[in-house]
Amino acid sequence: MELKCDFQVYHPLGGASYVFEHDIINYILRKSKKRKIVISVGAQPNSSPHFGTLCVFSLAFSLAKMIKEISGDKEASVLFEVVDTAPSKTIEINEIKYQKDLKDSNKMKDSMNDFQEILDYFSEKNNISYSIRNQNAFNSQKEIKNILKNIISKQDKIRYLLDPDNGRLRMRCTCPKCGLVDKEGINTTIENDIIKSICPEHGEYIVNYMKNSNRVEYNTPLRNLVRAILYGIVNESSDYDYEIIRITGGDYAGFYQEELLYKVASILGYKVSSLPMILYCPQILDWSGAKLSKSLYVKEGAYSDLPKYVINYSFLKEKFGIKGLDVIMNETVLWLNEPYRLFRNYSVYYFINLFEKGRL
Repeated sequence: MELKCDFQVYHPLGGASYVFEHDIINYILRKSKKRKIVISVGAQPNSSPHFGTLCVFSLAFSLAKMIKEISGDKEASVLFEVVDTAPSKTIEINEIKYQKDLKDSNKMKDSMNDFQEILDYFSEKNNISYSIRNQNAFNSQKEIKNILKNIISKQDKIRYLLDPDNGRLRMRCTCPKCGLVDKEGINTTIENDIIKSICPEHGEYIVNYMKNSNRVEYNTPLRNLVRAILYGIVNESSDYDYEIIRITGGDYAGFYQEELLYKVASILGYKVSSLPMILYCPQILDWSGAKLSKSLYVKEGAYSDLPKYVINYSFLKEKFGIKGLDVIMNETVLWLNEPYRLFRNYSVYYFINLFEKGRL
């Protein structure tokens, strides 16, 4: 089957693109209460950043720059939340899945070099500062232990919302001796201030999260919930001179946030109106309309028909040098200048055309 197109790009309006057809920056500024704005992005540094992550990071720096320029009096910066508690490898022992975290692997060190290079480049090009925070530092914040206590005290009300298949509250801690962690919480119990788990090699261990909140880890929906609640507290508190806006991929928009974030946060007693604003970066799609997947490329050798530079940063840099990031940055600036472009997704062939034939 041969696919053909006329290379004409259409932007039919619908949903948010109607409301924010011409401007979104001033809307964001009107909602902001503090002079300093921090734009949060997150990623798992388990390989060279994939193309979608490059778009998220670029959008964050583009937004920060526009906030500074248009407001005239606000400061803006970027915060990279490193998800170093994601798995570097998974091991099955007695039919139970255990994982070793990225933070305990050499894989993360090589990947972080690429992330650092990208952050430095976007920072210099946009004159925007950034900071990096790992999960240990995130969980060490004073508000976390009370957030966890609230979640645990009401776990029976929310566990089937966060884990519809098994109803487990996927909160866990690694074995202090070998770093293995019960990935799905099969042999993990959480009561009062204690998280108790069993290592297949070293036996039972316990963690008092009220004393050692830095040791707690989460699966993705729970981490998303904890992060949003914390950011909401920061935004509302006079103890902090900044507020946080999140940018994440469009694949986490819609039903996911409505059911796993907003409804759950409401059940826990948090005001949904106080949760941070989330701006969704358009997804990069393959020819069929599915999200371009880094894991499929790595594990199954998918996308053999595509130029490698649209897979991840290492291939992009190999083909175009670091200045290849300019093509992505020019596009994210356009999304914000003409925000009707922001509320849609883009085929990978759209970007291939930008790289090889110039802007559409």
